[in-house]
Amino acid sequence: MLWSLTKWNHKLSTMRLTRWWLRMTVLDRLILVIGIDFLFLIYSFFAFILWLIHYGGSALSGAGGLLGSLSSSHIPVGIRFILGLLNFISGIAVFFEVVFLIIVLALSIFFIVDLIWDSLGTRRDLATLVTKEDVILATRGEYVGGHPSLPHARFIYLTITGTQKNPYVGIILPGFQPIEYKIPLIDITNTKSGIDDKFGKPSVFNFFLTSITPSVWKGYRSAINIEYTSAGRKYLVEVGSFLRGNDEVQMWKNYLTTAQAEADTGEKPYGQWKSLPEEKA
Repeated sequence: MLWSLTKWNHKLSTMRLTRWWLRMTVLDRLILVIGIDFLFLIYSFFAFILWLIHYGGSALSGAGGLLGSLSSSHIPVGIRFILGLLNFISGIAVFFEVVFLIIVLALSIFFIVDLIWDSLGTRRDLATLVTKEDVILATRGEYVGGHPSLPHARFIYLTITGTQKNPYVGIILPGFQPIEYKIPLIDITNTKSGIDDKFGKPSVFNFFLTSITPSVWKGYRSAINIEYTSAGRKYLVEVGSFLRGNDEVQMWKNYLTTAQAEADTGEKPYGQWKSLPEEKA
């Protein structure tokens, strides 16, 4: 849902919060929601204990209620002060209990709606792209940087497209009038996939994840680097956080190599492969 709402606007797409949420895998988001729910339960437990103490103190004072306790002249000043303080603290606790409950419910609903919406909407867009004759492969990923015409990191649609003799990687900025940046495959000198650690040190959530799963909680994710030469200058474009995870990063590396080889030799690769159309006369 967040992707569908922000992909039309370049400024919104480059926001840190937008990229942080889209960068997370489903497991990352689930950990976030469960973690916040757990903190809410802990807070609710202590708020309930505080309410019990407040209720018990009011009952032991011998008055019908807290206001009655405060107005009873036979209650010592110290006890009245403590009861008044408990009344104030319990009121604040109840207020934040309601606020946290709204936040937890809103986040849980957003997680579910976003998961369904993003899954259906994004995959529909990608399926539409792949049905085109001149598109071999399409995905959504995070453009980190490296292209001379695109300075802002953001999520984009990535395609392998063009013609058989002149294939290119397309970086597509979705919108009412989509913008496409091209990286000619024949100019690519190297592609590398690996683990990127741009997100700082591993976090406390490590124990939830396996050692082979890049994650924002662990401080790194899988990425692919596309090195190419244009106008005599070498560029290194980095993309990561692919929609379908780590396996798709490796698949893209393979497809880039194979499409480049087909452009050089004209030989169709082995197995299920969609060749790009021939150059039109």
